Order: sequence, then C-alpha cells, then structure tokens
Amino acid sequence: MQAELAAFQRLAEELADEAAIRLRNWFGKATASTKYDGSYVTQADLEVDGLVHQAVANDYPRHGVLTEETSPFYRGDEFTWVVDPLDGTNNFANGLPLWGCSIALLHEGRPLLAVLDFPPLGQRVSAVRGQGAAWNGRSLCIEPPTELHGNHFFIVDSRGVRALEFSLRPKTRLLGSTAFDLAAVSRGMAVGCCELLPKIWDIAGGWLVLSEAGAKVAPLFSGASVFPLQAGTDYADRVFPLLAAASPPIWDSVRASIRLKAGSDRVAHQLQDQGWVLDR
Repeated sequence: MQAELAAFQRLAEELADEAAIRLRNWFGKATASTKYDGSYVTQADLEVDGLVHQAVANDYPRHGVLTEETSPFYRGDEFTWVVDPLDGTNNFANGLPLWGCSIALLHEGRPLLAVLDFPPLGQRVSAVRGQGAAWNGRSLCIEPPTELHGNHFFIVDSRGVRALEFSLRPKTRLLGSTAFDLAAVSRGMAVGCCELLPKIWDIAGGWLVLSEAGAKVAPLFSGASVFPLQAGTDYADRVFPLLAAASPPIWDSVRASIRLKAGSDRVAHQLQDQGWVLDR
C-alpha cells in the first residue's frame, strides 16, 4: 500500500503543478459566466477540471472523480478524487490574487491524502492520513493559543456573514476561498473558521489537512455527517456547514457563540431539508 500511496501522492502533486500553470495563464484574462446557483465559473475552472479527469483516466481508470464543474455524482468507487479545480473563483474572476486548487483522494469515502495549492502566494499544503500535514514541505503542528483575544483572526465565509451571529473576541475576516480558510487555520494564521454552505469539493482536502495538523474540524450542526460519502449520491447541491478551530476548547467556545440570525429562514430551510438540526 505504501508504494501505491506514494504514486497517488505524486499524481496529486503533478496535478497541482499543472493546474497552477494553467490557472496562472488564465488569471487576468478569463471571463466569468453565472451557473444555475448564481456562482461564477470561468474557462480556467473548466480547463483544470478537464485536466483532472484526463489524468486520472490515464493513470487510474478504475478511480472515480468528483468535481465541482462536471461530475458531482459519487459512484462509491474504492478510490475517488475530489477536486475543486479553482477554489475562489469569484476572487479569480475579479482579479484578486487569493485562489487555488483543492485536491483530495478518498479511500472508501474518507480522505486519504490532500494537496491544497495557492499559486499567487507560492504556498502549498499537503496531508496524508495518519502521516501528518506539511506547508511547503515543512511539518505542520498547530500550537493553539491558551486564550482568545482581539488580535486573533477568525475567518467566516460570505454566507456566514449574512446568516450567522457571532459573539467572538477575535477579529473576523472574509477571504473568499474556502480551501485557504481551512489552510489558514492549519498554519495558525487564524484561530478558527466557519463555512456555512460549502460543498464537498470545497472541504475534502482541507478537512484532512486540519485533522492531521491537530485542529478540530467538525460539522457546525448535528443531524447529518460528512464522511464517509454515500455511494449513489449527487453532491451538486449538498452542503456541509463546518466549524474548524485550533483546539477542541476553542472549537467549543466558538460554537457556543454562533447562532442563526433572525430572518435567515431560507438558509435554515436549506440546511434542515438536508438533515441538519439547527439550534437558534
């Protein structure tokens, strides 16, 4: 298995390298169109999506591929590559240099390895289940603060800003890339992050990175689960409200401070329809 795992890692790194080249080539040139859910997609998203499908088909034809743009259906293969070809598409389309590519390989529905690459920053974070995480090749191990203060950062996604109430000492930040939000917690740049409506390709890689770096990452609400993925499921519209923190005590403290805002009925119904149990 170790030789096989090493080969999987090489492919993930090669995919990240090639994706970085193509995304850089498109940055500042790509045009965005609007998808059915109101989010952006660009030529860069689609080109890297095609790259992933072709590479996996060539090297591992029995592996599944689950991507944001063209293949959201999970068949339940023993191995499945879960990829967001361009995480932070809105940033990318508007010329903001904070975006990247998120690559995860699942074994029997659970993350086995991950590579998150952020070309504008020259930063790459990786992880292998049971073997730890690394940032640009250097081992990652979170050293959480003993208490929170006003100079710490807590990252929130745009939907969370609109629909959630927070009572936190740290300053909140909105960065526009779920993969980078999760990576930032693993590096200690932020004490935590909350992603209200991410999709599986947004979080699969970051979930493993955080777990291997020693953080606590778990669903924001109860009632449903993230992993293992369920065979025969279309993940196009499935959402996974997530809270990550540098330590379990920080996670508990932050979680106790979060509530849905009054008037967030649309979000509440979306979450409840997918099995999440909300506390208001």
